[in-house]
Amino acid sequence: MRPIIAGVVVVAVLVVAVIGYGIAGFAFAQGRLDAARSTYNTVVSHQNTITDEFNSFDSKVTGVNVTSATAADLKTNQDAYALLVTQSQAAQPTIASDNASLATAQAGLRQNSWLTVLNRSSLDQASSKIDHERKALASAKTITGDLVELGTFYQQFYTALLDLDTLDTKTQASDFPGASTAITTLKADIDKAIQLASAPGLPPEMKLFLTDFQALAGDFGKLLNAALAGDTNGANADLASVKADLTKIESYDFDKMSTAIKAFYQPLIDSFNSEVAKANSM
Repeated sequence: MRPIIAGVVVVAVLVVAVIGYGIAGFAFAQGRLDAARSTYNTVVSHQNTITDEFNSFDSKVTGVNVTSATAADLKTNQDAYALLVTQSQAAQPTIASDNASLATAQAGLRQNSWLTVLNRSSLDQASSKIDHERKALASAKTITGDLVELGTFYQQFYTALLDLDTLDTKTQASDFPGASTAITTLKADIDKAIQLASAPGLPPEMKLFLTDFQALAGDFGKLLNAALAGDTNGANADLASVKADLTKIESYDFDKMSTAIKAFYQPLIDSFNSEVAKANSM
């Protein structure tokens, strides 16, 4: 009987060990899953603001008639881009922090893999869910970085257009000293816009426009100087140059530029939304 009893004892010990392994493994796996789920939910709550910002991007990028837009219109557009920059900058630290939290949670799902063999399917699914969310955050990091550059450019762009409006106001009022100051400011602000014109998504036509815009400012300055000096012939020649500059500037299609910008960003936003949807569906 001793061999039989010994065998029964061994089997009993093994059964207890297996049950203990299963219970311990389930408890450990459940703890990791609960932690991962809590982290994921926190990230999603942060992400909703970013999602709203991206999905409203289309309405923020609008064309402008540079020669007929009012100062109020220009300021409204400038403020919209200022808000875009502020929102994008505010999102970046949260994106970095959320990605780090998800990375920690994902690493936790892989801990003590020898203990969680029986729960591997659930753990792998949670890891895949987090993986999709981290891909969405990677897209969000790229998009917000690009939008900061784009929005910063457009704030400067509208500053230059507002300078032009000021120049027009001073000229109409025959405030020639004021007009001269406005021209100097306009040239400086166009230069700043040109330096920012490599922002992601900006079509090459924008830099061409700014170059022609700078030529207009220069020729208008020459016209003003010739008029103040009483140089009629010089003034007439400079006036012709200004009219040619205006014709060239009015030929630019800003609606087309806006469409090109949207076409650049929409695939990035679609990729972000796609990864979010995949994560939420798991």
